Amino acid sequence: MRDIRIDTLRGLACIFLVGYHVIGNNPSNGLHIESGFLREINDLLETVRMPLFTFLSGMVYAYRPLSGNWPKFLKGKARRLLIPMLVVGTLFAIIQALVPGTNNKIDNWWLLHIYPVQHFWFVEALFWVFVLIIPLELNRLLNNRLVTILTIAAFLALAIGQPYTKLLAFKGFIYLTPFFLFGMSIVRFKIPPLPVLPSLIGFIGIMAAIYFLTDGVYGRSLLGCVIGMISCYFLLGLRLQIHWLAKIGIYSYSIYIFHVFFTAASRIIINKVVELPIEVNFAFGLAAGLIGPIAVYLIVAKVAFARFLLLGEKNRRAA
Repeated sequence: MRDIRIDTLRGLACIFLVGYHVIGNNPSNGLHIESGFLREINDLLETVRMPLFTFLSGMVYAYRPLSGNWPKFLKGKARRLLIPMLVVGTLFAIIQALVPGTNNKIDNWWLLHIYPVQHFWFVEALFWVFVLIIPLELNRLLNNRLVTILTIAAFLALAIGQPYTKLLAFKGFIYLTPFFLFGMSIVRFKIPPLPVLPSLIGFIGIMAAIYFLTDGVYGRSLLGCVIGMISCYFLLGLRLQIHWLAKIGIYSYSIYIFHVFFTAASRIIINKVVELPIEVNFAFGLAAGLIGPIAVYLIVAKVAFARFLLLGEKNRRAA
């Protein structure tokens, strides 16, 4: 049975992510926004977006953890994560090379996926998180609260400076692991979230502190990682049960994999046809980045071979 609170937060994470790629990580990408509330909100959420995705992945894993058959577990994660990365990621790189107006073209094709292709770094890094999980779970180390806390602390310490290579998404692996283990711990150790009001005040307060008291917090710094973990905990405490967000969250994996095709297409087509206010352009891009991947899933899910290659799914099930 699906948890509507997790699906709601997944939907929220999807909106944060798609909005990020519509706006662009800097003024030279996306809608080329240099200032204004869209740019400010986009930058403010740097410490929340990927931590929330990973935190929720850890929670979901904790409901169905590794039970002993690790080769089957690893094979399943490789199918689910690496197959779409290789197939869809390669297609994305080819389209970027061929279509005018796209960003970040590939220079060294022979390094494709050895150095991750754009947002596909996340699925590659998450695969390595599951590889790490295997020996820890087989030795029941993560059943011990102290060991889990120390493991999280060790990875947070590694976040200092992030002087790591992007090779095979190793840098992303270091970044994601604390959030995954924290999400897992919430379920495994039955850590209760805060009540709704303190959670709301806490989340708004921490975002306000970043906005008013700093020039921005780098998401992969030690401070950024700690803020990311606290923010996830506050968001969980809100106990959101918003059905339309949860419906989006059901398709979160498909949205993650395919949204860039639709956000880029929306931007390129609109710019060629008509000049619209930035806010309207953003709304179109956000809608395209959410609805397009859901449509892809609904079509692809009917074809077993396509479902395997594009979504890494062996059997028909929800995204």
